[in-house]
Amino acid sequence: MHQIIVDQYLILLDGKPMCLITRSGLDQWENDGISFSYRYDLISDEGEYFGKYRCLYEREGTPEIYVLVESPSSPEGFSVILFDHPARTLH
Repeated sequence: MHQIIVDQYLILLDGKPMCLITRSGLDQWENDGISFSYRYDLISDEGEYFGKYRCLYEREGTPEIYVLVESPSSPEGFSVILFDHPARTLH
């Protein structure tokens, strides 16, 4: 089971930092012909986001995991995009 820990400055998946990716970053991967896959990860920690999903991406041939975020719109920085339900399509 994967454990995701979030604090003010860092998102960890099983104790390793996650990379951030925006929708424009995904568009750039597609334009560059970079293969990637994604999955929806259910938030199981109790709290205000319990039961929501976040989207995790993996680039082919690399160990990093990327979490989908909004581009920063405030001095606080990026925010993770959450979904009520995972999409039914596969990439």
